[in-house]
Amino acid sequence: MTGPTRWSIDPEASRVEIDGASSVHPIRAEAAGLAGWIQSIGPTGALEPGTEVSGFIAIDVQRLGSGNPLIDRETRRRIQARRHPQITGEIVAGLVVADGSLDLTGIIEFRGERIEVEGSMVATLLGTDRLLLEGASRFDVRWWGLRLPRLGLLRVYPEIDVSVHVEADREG
Repeated sequence: MTGPTRWSIDPEASRVEIDGASSVHPIRAEAAGLAGWIQSIGPTGALEPGTEVSGFIAIDVQRLGSGNPLIDRETRRRIQARRHPQITGEIVAGLVVADGSLDLTGIIEFRGERIEVEGSMVATLLGTDRLLLEGASRFDVRWWGLRLPRLGLLRVYPEIDVSVHVEADREG
């Protein structure tokens, strides 16, 4: 068995997109600047079935933007961005199952609350030294204690769809 292969996330090429909804209109926020690392441990160092995966990813909440300064300001206030400046994700158990598909168990920390989540991503090698990870999951922001606004006819729904596009370079 070869040693671990470690990949550094390229912040300029990696991004997150968050889609939510209200009773009035859709809500979309996105950000580049993801940082962190991915590590794989398998028989050959490649991402083949049976390879174990771990990792860590973070985004500064100040980078998230909807394009509407009023919505962004209110969102930062509600999520307590000054007190909790980052959203982080840690892969605590991951396994390549087939054709680059990863089954993952992780911890997402948001607003000081740590919640265990499960999901999947697709890993694609771009040459020998670049890795692409893509995935999407649906979350309920109330899991992290977020209270949603309700003003008159405006209601913000708690479910959000989060998509990530991560590019990483092999270290060493």
